Amino acid sequence: MKKPSPRIPVAVTLGDPRGVGPEVLMRALDQRRVISKVAPIVVGSPAVARRAHRLVRAKTSLVALPPGDMPGRDKPGVAYLLCPAGTRPTQTGSGDARESGRMSFGSLKEAVRLCLEGRALALVTAPISKASLGAAGIPFKGHTEALRDLCRVKETVMMFVWGAHRISLVTTHVPLREVKRSLTRRGIETTILFTARALKLLFKVTEPRLAVLSLNPHSGESGLLGSEEKEVIGPAMGRFSEQGVLVRGPFAADAFFSRSEWKAFDAVVAMYHDQGLIAAKILGGERAVNVTLGLPFVRTSPGHGTAEDIAWKGVADPDAMVSAILLAARLARNASCPLEWSIPSPQR
Repeated sequence: MKKPSPRIPVAVTLGDPRGVGPEVLMRALDQRRVISKVAPIVVGSPAVARRAHRLVRAKTSLVALPPGDMPGRDKPGVAYLLCPAGTRPTQTGSGDARESGRMSFGSLKEAVRLCLEGRALALVTAPISKASLGAAGIPFKGHTEALRDLCRVKETVMMFVWGAHRISLVTTHVPLREVKRSLTRRGIETTILFTARALKLLFKVTEPRLAVLSLNPHSGESGLLGSEEKEVIGPAMGRFSEQGVLVRGPFAADAFFSRSEWKAFDAVVAMYHDQGLIAAKILGGERAVNVTLGLPFVRTSPGHGTAEDIAWKGVADPDAMVSAILLAARLARNASCPLEWSIPSPQR
């Protein structure tokens, strides 16, 4: 009889306690296909975790860890619970947004520490609220910006994954009126390079094929509708063949996903947030998982937000969280940590 593979230690945050994060997490960890592959370290307030555990009537056991301690011998069917420093075990976060923001950020810092110390091989983050972070005086727009600072890395790339498909974004949380100014040759190169590196390192694609989308309608229509394709995007694509990367484009974004040819590529590089996310959420649905490239460890998150309007009502769907946890475990199993992202720039 084949011996089962050891569970992958994964740090999982509870997210904003006023959102659906705690509920979908407990529902996900109660599924055999998740708890059999992952040894989760749930980082957050024990009061919030146990409340969500009761709400969904979860059968997976929650075992509290003393501060500074880590699990010894892994026990199947068990999720470990770690209360971050600065959070009281009885704290619920049901008060004002400031308390919720502090709690969610405290959980994130503790989970990052576990990953940087090698105690967890991947990080899965439940949704946080930008408004709560702002109320707490935390100077980050979201997870990606906070992770970049906590891990002391200069550049990260946001990738969305579902099945065998991936979309990476050159610009992320930028107002549409500022996308043109934010779009740089370096940013496009970094996105292509990190995406190619992820395909090889995390997804085991030996010969990556990347498609690059245009910024302007009809790919600029030979300059009549914009010159970024000729002046920024095309030159940034450079010569990647020496690194074993096939890059094609820029393709007109309005028609690209309407033809089956897009499926022949291992990843697509989109110029701005909605250009990539509309496609990812329509084509991937709840399976679309956010992956942060550029960190020294694997990080994923479900593609949805806090959904406070349905939080704590027992109706939140855990499918996106299940996808995020299973993908994190698979990528961590494929990779050797810490991840290395320093890639020589292509020759020009």
